[in-house]
Amino acid sequence: MKSIAIGRGGAEAAAIKLLTIILLLVLLSPIVMVVAMSFTAGETLQFPPPGLSLRWYAEIWSMLAGDDAGSSRLGESLAMSLVIAAAAALTCLAAGLPASYALVRFRFRGRGVIDELLGLPVVFPTVVLGIALLVLVSMSGLDLGLVPIVVAHAIIGLPFMMRNIIVALQGTDPKLEEAARTLGASPVRAFFEVILPLIRGGIASGMLLVFILSFNEFTLSYFLYTIDVFPLPIWLFQLGNTSFSPAIFAASALIVFLNIGVILLVDTLVGNRGAAV
Repeated sequence: MKSIAIGRGGAEAAAIKLLTIILLLVLLSPIVMVVAMSFTAGETLQFPPPGLSLRWYAEIWSMLAGDDAGSSRLGESLAMSLVIAAAAALTCLAAGLPASYALVRFRFRGRGVIDELLGLPVVFPTVVLGIALLVLVSMSGLDLGLVPIVVAHAIIGLPFMMRNIIVALQGTDPKLEEAARTLGASPVRAFFEVILPLIRGGIASGMLLVFILSFNEFTLSYFLYTIDVFPLPIWLFQLGNTSFSPAIFAASALIVFLNIGVILLVDTLVGNRGAAV
């Protein structure tokens, strides 16, 4: 009986392992397809590629360098996406750090509800959020520039920032802060000189995650972009609608490589400290 149970357990483990591998292949196949097509030597989207070449990466570089007058918009869109992502990360830090500290260190009525509501922007449809923000911006009648799109990206990025900071705060001993205050430090000084250095890994990982989420966000950007605020995902979308050039795969592959680099950087910064990535 015992050998039969062990045999069943082994079969179940093998089935779960096989199913996991299949799911990973299904999830990763579009990314692999994009990267493979970015190295094609052909002029069309033929798969498998007739040959390998870096010509489309060279074309993207020419667009960034402004050699192609019709594609100079790429450099502007890339710079705009970097600015928006950095602003969204800083906004989430300014809002998330004090809020996270209050949720971890203080006990007050409604604390549990607020903690549960942190995940709402993650599950809330971004299409609905984009339409609501577009209506608000239209009703204001003001030219707010980057503000609407930065606020939109910060809304969906704030839970990731706060979860990382909360986990980092929960891993610090409150007695260290109490000891600093007993020795004469003010609450503000105790926070900046004792707590802040201990949670810098959670802050850094949260900011990097918000940055990459904002950089890749398309749905909200689609509703809120203007002629002057034109992020990179919108440029890629319009290029895909007007051209079948494999250059779009080269640009997309570079974004994939950027995402992988950020994930590895977050893992290096956090290590085994258990941030809520």
